Amino acid sequence: MNTSRALTVSQLNMYVKMKFESDERLNKVLLIGEISNFVNHYKTGHCYFSLKDSESAVKAVMFSRNAQQLKFTPENGMRVYATGRVSVFERDGVYQLYVDTMEPEGAGALMLAFEQLKNKLTAEGIFDDEIKKPIPQFPQKIAVVTSPVGAAVQDVINVLSRRYPLAELILCPVAAQGVNCASENMAMLNHINAKKSADIIILCRGGGSIEDLWSYNDEQLVRTVASSSIPIITGIGHETDFTLCDFAADLRAPTPSAAAELAVPDIEELYQINDGLIYRTDNAIEKYLDERESHLLNLNLRLAVLDPKKKLEKQIDELNTLNLRLNSVIKFIIDEKSSQLKVASEKLKLLNPYELLKKGYIPVYSNGKRVASVTAVAVGDELSLTFADGKAHCNVTQIITEE
Repeated sequence: MNTSRALTVSQLNMYVKMKFESDERLNKVLLIGEISNFVNHYKTGHCYFSLKDSESAVKAVMFSRNAQQLKFTPENGMRVYATGRVSVFERDGVYQLYVDTMEPEGAGALMLAFEQLKNKLTAEGIFDDEIKKPIPQFPQKIAVVTSPVGAAVQDVINVLSRRYPLAELILCPVAAQGVNCASENMAMLNHINAKKSADIIILCRGGGSIEDLWSYNDEQLVRTVASSSIPIITGIGHETDFTLCDFAADLRAPTPSAAAELAVPDIEELYQINDGLIYRTDNAIEKYLDERESHLLNLNLRLAVLDPKKKLEKQIDELNTLNLRLNSVIKFIIDEKSSQLKVASEKLKLLNPYELLKKGYIPVYSNGKRVASVTAVAVGDELSLTFADGKAHCNVTQIITEE
């Protein structure tokens, strides 16, 4: 055996690698396969995995500079299209696919990334209705976070100035697409919240492709929208466009103009409501005053009946009437008694012994006893005669008896 021509393992692996890399067909290949054994090396950012079909498998690596450009998160079992070059890893003597780009089979990478992040944030409760803040009914300051150029900002300005000119409009210019869009929007939202410079924030931009709107699916921007202490209304793209910021916002509008309409009331409607309230208030006040006036009249009538002064006057009248009646009765009684007294006086006068004496009817007394008959005296008795104006004493000298 001639050992002078023996190669080292390293030399062999290096030679095989040179052969692989010299083959133009292996420098740019497109493979479809199912991801397995996926490992994301978080310290370096490199991704290691295998692509397999029903019969074979090939190792693959995607370095961090390429992995950072992925619009989705690779997962085991996911079928993907991978482009890259085939080469040999000299240390282990195995060939593998060095992936430059990758996207999922079927749904596009952006849509898959959208669904993956949406599911993740939904599980965290970022989109729950319970944490959404109410929209102020009459905002005084409205911050509009959007591109300073384009139709969207003009539409919002026109709607707000027409519907509710009482609110102060604060324009907050940011990039509405591109690499700086997410960071500028986050910085502006944080600034508005820190300064508390608005009652409502309108986060909006006009329509565009999914790539144009993709910054509004940025995870950190979505979390910033959800954590805002100031209510946020989104109006991103057209009615059919949905971004994760829409789900995180307190209210989603289909367009920037619609977001402006949802942010403020219509002042014309307020005028109509105000006129209606004034009319109802006037009617209510008039009705109330009528009811109070009627009630007051009833109270006055009751007071007139129950008034102590009136009652006293009535009692005085009644007392005067009774007094008149009493005086009349007393006079009647006095007159009647006077008449009776007069009659009795006349009768008494007729029976008065003194009057009889004046007429000459003289009582005769003998020994202090009245003598009523001539038979009660005898000749020689001393008799006492009582006259109206005095007394006389005499002796009986003769007694004459009348038959």
